[in-house]
Amino acid sequence: MNSEINSRLLSLGSAGMRGVVGSGLNPECAGNFAAAFATLAGEGPVLVGIDPRSSAEMFRNAVASGICGCGCDCIDGGILTAGMMHYLVPAGKFAGGILITGGHQAAGWNALLPIAADGSYFDALRQRELFDLYHGLSFNYAVAGKVGRRRQLDHDMLDGYWENLASLLDVKAIAAAKLSVVADFCNGAGAAYGRKFAETLHIELTGVNDLVAADIPRDPEPRPRSASSIRSVIRPLGAAAGLVFNRDMSRLGIVADTGEPLSEEMTFPLAADYLLEKRLAGGCTVVTNVCSSRTLDDVAANHGAQLERCRVGEANVIEAMRSAGAQLAGEGSGAFTFGEVPGFDAFLMAGVLLESIAVSGLTIGARVERLPRYQMVKQTIPCDSPLAYRLLRDLRSELGDDAEISDLDGLRFDWEDGFLSLRLSKTESILRLISESRRIESAEERALRARTVWERPLR
Repeated sequence: MNSEINSRLLSLGSAGMRGVVGSGLNPECAGNFAAAFATLAGEGPVLVGIDPRSSAEMFRNAVASGICGCGCDCIDGGILTAGMMHYLVPAGKFAGGILITGGHQAAGWNALLPIAADGSYFDALRQRELFDLYHGLSFNYAVAGKVGRRRQLDHDMLDGYWENLASLLDVKAIAAAKLSVVADFCNGAGAAYGRKFAETLHIELTGVNDLVAADIPRDPEPRPRSASSIRSVIRPLGAAAGLVFNRDMSRLGIVADTGEPLSEEMTFPLAADYLLEKRLAGGCTVVTNVCSSRTLDDVAANHGAQLERCRVGEANVIEAMRSAGAQLAGEGSGAFTFGEVPGFDAFLMAGVLLESIAVSGLTIGARVERLPRYQMVKQTIPCDSPLAYRLLRDLRSELGDDAEISDLDGLRFDWEDGFLSLRLSKTESILRLISESRRIESAEERALRARTVWERPLR
């Protein structure tokens, strides 16, 4: 495989390093990435967690070697969710953390996600520092007597995570409601903690795909199609909701009590509608990315909140949240956070939605009926052209006559009834297209028009 093809299978971006195992992401890359991280972190201990993919053990060993080789102790946390990493790193006063997880990506992929000492993902400046060290192979390797040690995490620290989770939720109201839920953990990290989650919130939980295993039984992205294994049992079990998680518990899809699998785009608006009504101060700021559903715009406007947009990616969202002093932030991928929580934690997200049922008395289905519904088309278009940005410029001139245009991240065209987002992926050779409108016909027509211009031969 030539280097050009290989580079497409390994990428560095706001979410760290990710790639196809073997042909892109390999132990050498992982070890160098960890060495760069440890060099940047200094001498403090670094927490490492995994989701149980088939390549996890290999990368855990490579990462531990890179960390210890640069004089930092490697604290091996074993299987940890994203939310646990966000909590444990600052709680344990670690110098940082690396989460080894493919998250929402298919089998064959894996990733190394760097976590700063405050529990958040790296901001843009810190990312550049890390990548400069990685590309320059500029590592502070330790001499023999200064090599770090590999130690196991004291798992009593996880008690603090559950106590903190409970403190962020109205557990008494949830317990009093005697809720039953069905949860699909995709055999990921969350499967190791499903029972503890149920005990903490005093709910009855029926688990599906709840083995801690390398096998990935469905598309790990929590979209409606991923809910096929649970949608038919929601009503027979009398469940208040179905919860569809990705492998590292950073994203959440929902099946309503009616059995309807909701778009992942509805997770954040549903939570925002409750939080802005019951929890957060009026007139607060909400942050989301450039291609989240307009349902969120309407929810924010209905509660008198100000909506600000940012570039796609959890690190960008959290950085924008902090810069704006926002109280609530999230993405249309099925993720949100609020208050001081420095990352996306699907256990917390699920808890908020269950609290909304318990406190408001409204079912998920009833709350969905209160929200405006848009029709969305999501497509990916192969893009190997070195002239991709020229093609985007053509789209700007041909589609933007009657639209408000933003180039914050790719191109976004806004009309009164919807929007069109076109964004070059930073992890794959594709153009991501999202078209949304009140009417599916309008969304599809705009998507087709954009594809036609994009695929037209350059003159």
